[in-house]
Parts: sequence; C-alpha cells; structure tokens
Amino acid sequence: MASIGALLSAAACCVLPLALVTLGVGSAGLSSVVPFHWPLTILAIAAVGAGWFFFLRKRRACARDATCTTPTPAKSTFVLLCVATVFVTISACWSFIEAPLMRALGGV
Repeated sequence: MASIGALLSAAACCVLPLALVTLGVGSAGLSSVVPFHWPLTILAIAAVGAGWFFFLRKRRACARDATCTTPTPAKSTFVLLCVATVFVTISACWSFIEAPLMRALGGV
C-alpha cells in the first residue's frame, strides 16, 4: 500500500505535469476552467459536507452502540476531512484573499 502511495505521489509531482505539458495543457489551457470556479466550489462544499455527514453519522452510531459491527472511522479520515475543509474554505474566500495577498507579496 505504501509503495502504491509513493508511486502516485511521484506521478503527481513529476509525471503528471510533464504529461499535461505533452498534451498541451499548460496554464493557458487550465485557464479555461476559471469560469467554472463557483460551480466547482459549490460541488466541493457539497462533497466535503457529505464527507463530514457520513463521518459523524458513523462515529455517533458506533459511540451509541457497544456492539457496533462496522469499524469506527480512522484518524486519517478526520485529518483529511479537516484538510479538505481548509482548502475548500480558501477556495470559497479566494476573491477576498487574493488582492491583499498580492499586495503583501509585492505585486500590484
């Protein structure tokens, strides 16, 4: 399992950008996704919300019933849901964050 994770990490880090460049999908090609920012953000909010719903529902069900047959959610699930929540929140608030961030970094 760890080797598969390492393979996917290496692919995302090195192979994926090279493959996208080979296909001609650079920053100009990815800019075609910009009009879909809000629909994708709303979809991401719904997906993360569903993840939290199922996580909490499973956790509560196992906390109430001592004979719970399904395993409780792993701590990694909680951590990944927190990370996803932070990323989706940043995405939703990006229009308010971008201008001050660019000024702080010395941009116009």
